[in-house]
Amino acid sequence: MTLGSNEPPRATLLRLASGYRVTQAIYVVARLRVPDHLASGPKDVTVLAKEVGAEPDPLRRVLRALVPFGVFTMDASGRVGLAEVGELLRTDAPASMNDFALFQGEDSYRAFGDLLHTVRTGETAFDHLFGMGCFDYYARHPDAGGTFNRAMAGTVTAAAEAVEGYELERYHVMVDVGGGVGDLLARTLRSHLKLRGILFDLPGVVEHAPETLERAGVADRCEIRAGSALEFIPPGGDLYVMSRILHDWPDDKARLLLANCRRAMGSEGTLLLVESVLPEQHATAPVLWRDLMMMVMNGGRERTEREWRTLLGAGGFSLSRVLTTDRGFDLIEARALPS
Repeated sequence: MTLGSNEPPRATLLRLASGYRVTQAIYVVARLRVPDHLASGPKDVTVLAKEVGAEPDPLRRVLRALVPFGVFTMDASGRVGLAEVGELLRTDAPASMNDFALFQGEDSYRAFGDLLHTVRTGETAFDHLFGMGCFDYYARHPDAGGTFNRAMAGTVTAAAEAVEGYELERYHVMVDVGGGVGDLLARTLRSHLKLRGILFDLPGVVEHAPETLERAGVADRCEIRAGSALEFIPPGGDLYVMSRILHDWPDDKARLLLANCRRAMGSEGTLLLVESVLPEQHATAPVLWRDLMMMVMNGGRERTEREWRTLLGAGGFSLSRVLTTDRGFDLIEARALPS
């Protein structure tokens, strides 16, 4: 049921308040890779439990609870199979969401459990809970960092399609700031053969980039640079792209990132942000929940066009235009203000 349906208010509140149970049930089956073991067809739960290292009765009850959500099927004999939603949890599925489910059920789940602390104090829940920022935490805990990076990689396709629809033929060198292992830049260079690229991210991230760039056949047109964008951003580009970077950060650090980018690009370049532009009113639920995720995990936020304009101005840019796409992200074009 959805908000605004004929569902009684009490039932709606019960469903909303108990949503954590669904999150953890999906996390459990993703962690045990149950969908992978059902790829060949339905199985008896006893057999399945042995394969995934679980006890039959608790596993059966978790799977049964997910049947109404379209994750699994279960027949009268108790054999369980994959339903359409569950197919997305297979690790070999196109655009698999297995790592996204793991991320939602682990670090972000624990951080949201400290949401009250953020609301009372304004402090970031993740920092309070783990004693450090999430990016520092992921750098020190490679397993958690790997899960996070793979979960975020699932959004690269939509972001890359949005960027590919931009007027890239006007530019010569694209600098992908915080570009991870290079998925977005590789796709962009592959579709624009005259464009060259500079990939910039933390040392522990870009060390995995050469494989991505080689596999895409664009390594000869891409330079890899390592460092923190909070300290510097490399010069040399006429188009700087930040894809889903600034929403991670509160305004003070976002301004620092923009100021570093302004120093790197000179006066003639273009800054292209791949972000969501929050409507002043009537924003959709996914954007609003993503805003809370940024608040809890990083101290960041989603921003309205007015807020983006103000933030960009403080960082040395003027907002030229907002390009709405059908990919789930907006493109925010900005020009450098005179020094």
